[in-house]
Order: sequence, then structure tokens, then C-alpha cells
Amino acid sequence: MKIILASASPRRRELLKQIGLDFEVRVSDVEEKVTTDIPHLVVEELSAQKAAAVMKEVTDESLEEIVVIGADTIVACDGKILGKPKDEGQAVEMLKMLQGRAHQVYTGVTLLRRTGKSSVEKKTFHEETSVFFYPMSEKEIRSYVATKDPLDKAGAYGIQGLCARYIREIKGDYNNVVGLPVGRLFQELKDWLHRKKAVIFDLDGTLLDTIQSLEYCGNRALEPFGYGPFPAQDYKYFVGDGAANLIKRALIKGGDKELVHFDEALKRYKDYFREDCMYKVEPYPGIPELIEQLKKEGIQTAVLSNKPHAETVRMIDAFFGKDCFDVVFGQRDGVAIKPSPDGVYQILEQLKLKPEQILYIGDTATDMKTGKGAGAFTIGALWGFRTREELEENKADAIIDNPLDLLNYL
Repeated sequence: MKIILASASPRRRELLKQIGLDFEVRVSDVEEKVTTDIPHLVVEELSAQKAAAVMKEVTDESLEEIVVIGADTIVACDGKILGKPKDEGQAVEMLKMLQGRAHQVYTGVTLLRRTGKSSVEKKTFHEETSVFFYPMSEKEIRSYVATKDPLDKAGAYGIQGLCARYIREIKGDYNNVVGLPVGRLFQELKDWLHRKKAVIFDLDGTLLDTIQSLEYCGNRALEPFGYGPFPAQDYKYFVGDGAANLIKRALIKGGDKELVHFDEALKRYKDYFREDCMYKVEPYPGIPELIEQLKKEGIQTAVLSNKPHAETVRMIDAFFGKDCFDVVFGQRDGVAIKPSPDGVYQILEQLKLKPEQILYIGDTATDMKTGKGAGAFTIGALWGFRTREELEENKADAIIDNPLDLLNYL
């Protein structure tokens, strides 16, 4: 991760060095514009403008990961914003205003992150610290201003310098008053380093409740041979490893252990499924909300199914929209079906990610084997077709019974 500090402040440089970050400094002459007089919103706006201006100047797309840090600090007293004083006279007036009352220091921080040629992710936050002065006489104020120390500092003082002798109390982050809340900053950066960047979903039993369509098409395909009809509960165990295995399991259940009718039954099933793959299908409760939240958080999404590719795409487009998922793969010629991890590897290649950067979620042993085989963190979905016992036996890293619980594992 290449880190760039979009600030000329020597104090911010020292704070970043203090926490052990390796970074460089780039400063852009951006024209600062604010659309509000609310202190915490002002610093957030200005920090974002500084960071964006520097990121725009970073044109080296060969850098694997770039983070630009923009920051802005202001002092506010009784809601009035005090910036850097224009001259010694204004510095004196500011310091007089701060006597006998608490005032607040706000620092806004914006982190912009770009990975390769991908779009830029953004985090903006602010910290607020309350500061209380011991009383300063006018002589003390003018003597302090004469040192020139206040002239380049918001609110006309620096807590880390000579003015420290007049600080009675602070409530909040001391470093925030110096100019950068580096503790919070470090946690945000750490979150980015370890945060998952994509989720790969199984389709049947995970995104969509398809059991009635499988039962409907399967029983119609088997009917001429005298097998079935089988209930939905049986199809929950027929499904999971592609159409061919579904038909094999159904025929064996019906008594055709030699699979005499396999070829014809499979053809009939595929024909029916092409026509009725969306029969009584619907997303599981909470799935649309989960997808929406993942998009808001900048998490990429993909689908990997053992359904035929054309039907997989058709169903995803119908229920989620054509451009909802970044990658959608069903069963394709030349690519081994799950539990082979080959499909996961192809998705990772398209997303330009590594296995440790993704979550893989599904509802069956096949899914857990697929995710594990690819080196991903696996999540078992209890709202699907199989049991907790099956997911545990196949070493799911986590098991959830509500789709939105997945957000806890990002």
C-alpha cells in the first residue's frame, strides 16, 4: 500500500511517522470551497477536496494500491469557526475569545483508496475534542502571540508547543487537536487492509428459493418412466451438483439404479428447465437488502452456480437486474463444476482479487468444498436447502441464519 499525505502540515507528518507509517507528501493547490458553516461538515468537505485533488494527480496505474490522506482542522467556539489568524491582532482576539469557556477542535479526514485501475473508494470521518484553557492575562496572550507560534494554527494556538502551559483539560483525542486523529486513522486503514473486497454467492438455496422449479421440472421429466413424483424435500438433496447429478439421484431414488433412462430423462429435464426455470422462484427474505448494502459499501459481488450458464444469467437478470452482479457464471463447457474451485479462480481473475479477499457463501457441502478449495472464507446459509450439521461437517468458517449477518464477516 502506497500512502500519500495530502498536507503540508509538519505536525501531521510527525504524527504519521509516530505511528510507523511509510508515506510521501504531495500537496495540491486546490481552491477550498465550503457549502456549510457547520464545523464538522466543513472539515469533512475540505479534507475530501484536498484528498481528491492529490488522487487526481496520481497517474501511475502500475501501483498496486494507493491511499491518499486528506485532512483539515478547525477550532470552533460557541459554534463560530476560528481558522488560522491573518495577523497578530487577529490571533490576540481569538485567544481572548477562548478564555473562560470550552471550545471544540474538529479534524476531518478523508481516505481515498485506489487498487490498480479500479474505481476509487472513499471514507470520510471527523473527530471532535473539547479543550479548556487556564486563564491567560492579556500580557500572557500578547507574549505568546509574539512568538509567532499561533500564526499558522487554527484557533491561534498549538497544544503541543508553548501554549501547553495554558491547557487545563481536554476531552477527546489529544492528537486530534495537534492536527490528525492517528489512532482512528490507523484503525480505518487496518480495516481496509483486512476487509473483504467481494462476495461470491451460490444461486440455488442461497440467493433464490428455486426448490419448486426444480421439483416441477424434475417430476415432469421423470413421469414417462414411472418414477416419482418426488416431494420438494427430496429435491433439496438431488440438487447441488448440476443437472446430470440431479437426474441421476432422482432415478436411483426411483429404482433405476442402472440409470437406463438417464440420457432421455436428462434431455427432458433440460428442455423443461429452459422453459420453466423461474417457476415459483423468488429471492430469499433479506437477500435484496444484503445486495444493496454490499453495493453501498463498495463490495463487489459474483454468482457461481452449477445451473446451466444461460439459465443462471437469465434468472439473475430477472430477479436482480442485468448489471447488479459484477460476474455471473453458471455451468459452462470446459469448466469443471463445483466443488471444483475452477469457477472461483476465474471470478477472482476477472475481479483482480486474491482468495483471502473474498467471502464465499452457499448452503451445501458442495459450496463449502468449493470455497475451501479456493482458499476463501466460507459462510454457510441456513435458510437454504441443507442442514447446519452438513455445513459444520464440511468446515464452514461461519454459519448464519439471516442474510444481513454476512455483513459482520466483511
